[in-house]
Amino acid sequence: MGNNIETETKNGHGEMIGEAKTFEEYKGAGVFADLLLDRTFKKAFNPDSQNKVCLIALLNAVLEGEIASPIVDVQSRNKEYSDGSNENRTSVFDLHCIDSAQRRFIIEVQILFQENIVNRSIYYASQTIIAQGRRGKKYNYELNPVVTVVFMEFNVFADDRYIRRAKLREINGSCISDTLSFAFVELPKFNKPLDELETMLDKALYALKNMKNMTQMPKQYANTVFELLFSTAKLAKLSKEEQKMIDEAQKAKWDEYAIHKASVDTGLQQGRDQRSREIAKKMLLKHKPIEEITEFTELSEADVLAIKADLDKT
Repeated sequence: MGNNIETETKNGHGEMIGEAKTFEEYKGAGVFADLLLDRTFKKAFNPDSQNKVCLIALLNAVLEGEIASPIVDVQSRNKEYSDGSNENRTSVFDLHCIDSAQRRFIIEVQILFQENIVNRSIYYASQTIIAQGRRGKKYNYELNPVVTVVFMEFNVFADDRYIRRAKLREINGSCISDTLSFAFVELPKFNKPLDELETMLDKALYALKNMKNMTQMPKQYANTVFELLFSTAKLAKLSKEEQKMIDEAQKAKWDEYAIHKASVDTGLQQGRDQRSREIAKKMLLKHKPIEEITEFTELSEADVLAIKADLDKT
């Protein structure tokens, strides 16, 4: 597996660290597991362990200004949700929890590009709304809010903002309901360097994106709730079974990247070839020399002659 997945970041000493490019190099890439792997994420932000403080801090940072009051406590919503999504774990996994104010939270991590991701999030959030309905003649539609947070390792929106928050609003921007709230975080757009981290949101996103490359915890995280993330993700502290599962998840993630990249590259190449052939046809119809056509379109002489033969038949 020779996937060229290359990123660079700085460790706690400000030294540049390159991420491992293959699985064989992985164990030497750093001392922390990738937080954006299913197993690591669920352990690091487990709502039923001491790590719930990390989840609370993460959600409060991402949702600041969009929820009526800060989150003070969380727990798994129920067993069927706490094990995560039934979808391919290398492309999407999620965490479902409820807070002391009875708000429902869906936290998703999307690794590969997901078409219609906003509509998909609305659909699944709506299912959680519908599940609150009660059988019987009387029901006053007292719904508990459902909040969806999606972390993406790819870009969806056109501008440079790395986080956008949404809920039901009037055209003038006034909120008309807190029942559905969404936050979408595009991690590739978050590019703040370590020495410019200021807010809890900065620290949370930097850790999510870069911890897998670090060799030690940066001083910026000392005496913060996110200090616990480093201790949880430290490879040396994981059991053999956990290390095996994380290694397998890392390999699966790279395999998915490789398959996805090959598919995209093939599609782009096919599109370029088709465009070159269309140009070659137009040039042939204008009786341009073969050498000029091959130079301009980068098609081979054989390809151009084959296109000419087809035109001569019509």
